[in-house]
Amino acid sequence: MHSANMVKIFTFLLLFQYCMCDLLKVTDRVYFDIESDGKYLGRIVIGLFGEIVPNTVLNFKQIATNGIGGKTYEGTKFHTVVQRFMIQGGDLIYNNGSGSISIYGRFFKDENFTVKHNGPGIVSMANGRNTNGCQFFITTMFAPWLDGIHVAFGKVLKGQDVVHRIEHLKTDTDNHPLHDVTIIRSGLLKTQAFYESDEPYELTFWAWIKAGWFPLSFSFAIIGFFQWFMVQLK
Repeated sequence: MHSANMVKIFTFLLLFQYCMCDLLKVTDRVYFDIESDGKYLGRIVIGLFGEIVPNTVLNFKQIATNGIGGKTYEGTKFHTVVQRFMIQGGDLIYNNGSGSISIYGRFFKDENFTVKHNGPGIVSMANGRNTNGCQFFITTMFAPWLDGIHVAFGKVLKGQDVVHRIEHLKTDTDNHPLHDVTIIRSGLLKTQAFYESDEPYELTFWAWIKAGWFPLSFSFAIIGFFQWFMVQLK
């Protein structure tokens, strides 16, 4: 009887811990197939928060699919790579980080800063204040100092391992990869809207269970030991 109650409490605590995180609505998914030095690195799938930042998402989707003036993200490079921070790409104009264009003109204004840079896999606009264009970056770590400065609009759903492979490529002193890292295909995946945790990409429901199993089990083991000890004293 005691064991059954403890299992119920344990399950409740895990579910409570998981539900405490915020859920963000994914309205669309964009994919990038990545190649470097003639080798296919893999696919990155990005979930987009179209209800939170609709203008930013529309711009990103348009460039990833139909493009602007015939130019899409296909053929663009991840031109800047900083370990333990981010990878940046998407320059349609010069492909080196100095160009800007959007479906609204050269720049468009910051929409809002609702989505936080609270872990690896957050996709955000690479810009100064109110100078959003075509460039974006993907975080490889928790980066709260970017909140309120860069508009985050998506999250890596699959392929964060590809992001980390890019992150650890050799670079020159200006953080440019020694070998080009190129988006060879980009597009939109058919998507029915769903909700995604705002926690880091690897913290799925089952990952929460795995993460919580040891500390909670240890706590219950201590409680169980003292309960047994008290029974023995009686």
